[in-house]
Amino acid sequence: MNTNSTSSESQISAPPAGSPVRVVIFIVLFVAMLVLCVGISRQIYAFLTMVAAAFLAKGAEPAKAGEIMKNMAWLIDGMTLVTALALASWTIRHWISTRSEQRGTFLRTFFLYLALSVGVVVVLFPFFWMLCTSFKPSGTELLINTKNPFDIVPAEPTITNFSKVLKLDVVSADPVEAKKNFGTYFMNSMVVATMAAFFVTLFASMGGYVFAKKELPYKSQLFGVLLATMMIPGMMYMVPQFFMVCTMGLFGTKLAMFLPHLASVFGIFMLKQFMETIPSSLIEAARIDGASEWQIFRVVIIPLSMPIILTLFLLTFLFHWSNFLWQLIVTDFENPLSVTLPVGLALFRGQYTSDLGLIMSASCFSIVPIVVLFLFAQRYFIEGMTQGAVKE
Repeated sequence: MNTNSTSSESQISAPPAGSPVRVVIFIVLFVAMLVLCVGISRQIYAFLTMVAAAFLAKGAEPAKAGEIMKNMAWLIDGMTLVTALALASWTIRHWISTRSEQRGTFLRTFFLYLALSVGVVVVLFPFFWMLCTSFKPSGTELLINTKNPFDIVPAEPTITNFSKVLKLDVVSADPVEAKKNFGTYFMNSMVVATMAAFFVTLFASMGGYVFAKKELPYKSQLFGVLLATMMIPGMMYMVPQFFMVCTMGLFGTKLAMFLPHLASVFGIFMLKQFMETIPSSLIEAARIDGASEWQIFRVVIIPLSMPIILTLFLLTFLFHWSNFLWQLIVTDFENPLSVTLPVGLALFRGQYTSDLGLIMSASCFSIVPIVVLFLFAQRYFIEGMTQGAVKE
């Protein structure tokens, strides 16, 4: 009796495989997917059309680019419709081909991907707004489309903001003034961030190797002192660091922007924790084969630690790429070769007003290296952050 009653209760509580409830849930998720697909694809195709129209207008009045966009409206609608139909047919085909008892799993996966898509839209929306705002004419950056507030692609785009940022239309006889453009600031930041990331990673690798695999007196105590320095606020270092930079005659140079930050206690700690997981038998085998300490470090330690090394390189690069305060302190504004991207972005802000179009255009250039680095190094970044977390 108990067995029969339990089975009957389970049959009542769980809807059958072909339950209309699952069909209703699928229809709701399907409609939500179509709405999301149409909204996203239309904005993407409108943005691509807007970029093409702005460059086809070749710096003319924004109204000309707007006319080109109106003539290409049919292309945006057509591509949006094709994308929505393709996604809808693919989803319906998979729903039909899924066995009845597996449709519950299908719906859970469907909901998960739909929720993740919404999350991606929320995360990437500020970047998309930045890209669209960079093409808006001056004075229209904060205007909202009254017909469709979610349509943030400008109807009359222009590339004037990019021309002003790069000073492509300005011809100066003074070579110093000619270098005061965003291209120079971009290269300055690239040099500073790359050199700082390289040397910080190199020195931290050496320090991490010593603390992880070498024996020296008071090693634990010395490492504890280094970790204790991480509790000191970084603002307390700025005055003595500025004094030393001025004493060495490095004020207004690229060297002053990263030289005081080459010693990274955080980098040493992170690399030490990772290198402790490397078997000491590999080092002993290399030493028996006659390898020197430098060869052991270069041939054994560095290749095995490459994921965490690239992770530290990426984190250091990001820090120096966006380090505004220290670079502002040691910048000589009369020398454009010492002005970096964060400081250059601040120059577009006046005392009472800010040119949002120029700021957004300059920001588009500033995120390019970060996006490229992450796309190429994300596998090593994730591996480096997780591989040394668990010790066997």
